[in-house]
Amino acid sequence: MSQKKGYALLLQEQNRDVARKLGSATLAMFSLPILAFYVGLHFLFTNKEDPLMWSGGLAVFFANVVVVGYVVSAFSEEDDEPEERVGGGQGDGDAAFPRVGAFKQRTD
Repeated sequence: MSQKKGYALLLQEQNRDVARKLGSATLAMFSLPILAFYVGLHFLFTNKEDPLMWSGGLAVFFANVVVVGYVVSAFSEEDDEPEERVGGGQGDGDAAFPRVGAFKQRTD
């Protein structure tokens, strides 16, 4: 059985929402800062002493807006795992999630 990689993974049925979200965030990251820069340069900050600086700041602001929007939408997705399995409740959860770092028990 061959393992799918790259773009083929995004075309699978269970990944189409992720692909759509990634595509829209990529398009917004490409277009919004550039659009904001030129709107700021030619319309908003024409009377300022240094309109390039103000337009660049506006473009950086919109790039950060796109990044924050993508992160918020990614964290607001539903989990694939049911809540009772994630929360544990039976045993100490080592079968599902091994202990690492400070929670790991020493065996020596």
